[in-house]
Amino acid sequence: MHFSTAALPLMGAALAAALPAVTTNSSMPTVRLDYSTIVAAAGNTTAGYVKYQNIRFAAVPTGDLRWAKPSWPPVETEINTGTLAAADVDCASAEDCLYLDVWAPSNITAGSKLPVIVWTYGGGFTGGSKSESTPEGLFDLSTDFIFVAYNYRLGITGLGNGPRYAHQGGATNAALWDVQQAFEWTRKYIGEFGGNAEAITAVGFSAGASQVLFQMTRFAGHAEQLFAQAYVMSPGFVPGAGHHHADQFWLNVSSAVGCVDGKLDCMRAVDFDTLTTATTDTVSKYTYQFQPRVDGDIAADTYEAQFYQGRFNFTGPMVVSHELHEMNGMAYAGVNTTEDVATYLRIFFPSITDDVVEEALALYPGADYTSPGLRFADMKQSFDLTAHNLAATNAMGNNTWNARVDLGAATHGTDQSYIWYSTYTLSTTSTNSTTSNSTMKRQAPVGGATAVDATVAVKMQKYLLSFVLTGNPNTQWPEDKLHWPKYMEGNSTDGTQIIFNTTFSTGADDLANEKSLFWNQVLWY
Repeated sequence: MHFSTAALPLMGAALAAALPAVTTNSSMPTVRLDYSTIVAAAGNTTAGYVKYQNIRFAAVPTGDLRWAKPSWPPVETEINTGTLAAADVDCASAEDCLYLDVWAPSNITAGSKLPVIVWTYGGGFTGGSKSESTPEGLFDLSTDFIFVAYNYRLGITGLGNGPRYAHQGGATNAALWDVQQAFEWTRKYIGEFGGNAEAITAVGFSAGASQVLFQMTRFAGHAEQLFAQAYVMSPGFVPGAGHHHADQFWLNVSSAVGCVDGKLDCMRAVDFDTLTTATTDTVSKYTYQFQPRVDGDIAADTYEAQFYQGRFNFTGPMVVSHELHEMNGMAYAGVNTTEDVATYLRIFFPSITDDVVEEALALYPGADYTSPGLRFADMKQSFDLTAHNLAATNAMGNNTWNARVDLGAATHGTDQSYIWYSTYTLSTTSTNSTTSNSTMKRQAPVGGATAVDATVAVKMQKYLLSFVLTGNPNTQWPEDKLHWPKYMEGNSTDGTQIIFNTTFSTGADDLANEKSLFWNQVLWY
């Protein structure tokens, strides 16, 4: 099939003349935007969807655009067949990486307005890509939605920060700006693929879930809401503090690559591989927390602090989930004594004061743990992951659906193998069900389980898709799954969550405690 926009309202007739004519030997559908003509790269005729691959949503962030806010891509004079980059391109290994993929039903008609999933991957802000989790299993349940996955800058190019860096014009937390750009692109163009810009569900895991929460709190809540609803899983973010710490890191990396005093022009000329190698060495040497940092701008404060203080712009609905043992099942390496616990708190939070350290130690008494390493691991699970869930829940007036994953080891990412479970893939070898010019090989989800109960996986996917399609995880397929109560449903005093295990149940929220509230006040800053 063929899509084409009749009018080009933003750039007019001159741009229309610059675009390539929509003539292709491909039998795959084509979408015409005001800057690019895109032919689907792959399609699965059995499940009924196609994939548009490697669509630029921002200009290439190299040269003067390294450490700059993303800008809109230029007009492309050749038809985009998905081969502008490798299907699994990522921003950790390539700087020309700001691409997104759009998956859409193969039988969509012009004028369709389907709900949209915008997926944000995890990876600790230093790894991951748009292709590591794909929606084949979701399309097996329904083809009444559009799926968008995108890349954002990682590591040094996405997390540049500090006063010296910003003074020279560097865009602080460029990774967060990339995410804003991806959502703005989706709102602007998803209608051309049959999607509804007013029915976007932001779905994210780990760092990707934190990216979603950063968008809700960006500019201290003084920015437009970019999506209608959110489904966040194990939001991970270690909120390191201090301008001095960030400045010293920037100087150490710049010195390692031969740029005196962190000069931005010099740093922009450094080869990407040289830059990333020097960054990795510096992170290892100085135990630097390589995460987004408060910049008074797009990240006016940590998002949990802004939720706690009421500075956000998002009205819900929202689903929030976590794993039972995100990272507290194994002793934290290097923490061997009681003194080490306090030392590592100061490593993670350079500005923390002695009284706040003592308060943290009191909330996690040593007698509750068999080793100091397990004690600190439980602290890190709270400040890195689970406390964020309570902050978001309380900010939404407790009008959320909450979940805990108890499946298997129930460690960070266990649920991802279930959410992305599928018996379908895009493959050049499956000619009876697939048409493809994609070279993508499907990757395992980050942190996924080694074995997946297909029945459990499909039920979890039905909750997600029901939420995407209707704004409620219970509406679709109600006979197939346990009713998922809202957090305060039934006059609950402790907060209620669904518990995903080999059988599903409900129980009190294990995160509604003084430990979570302590970290959400951000007293260490």
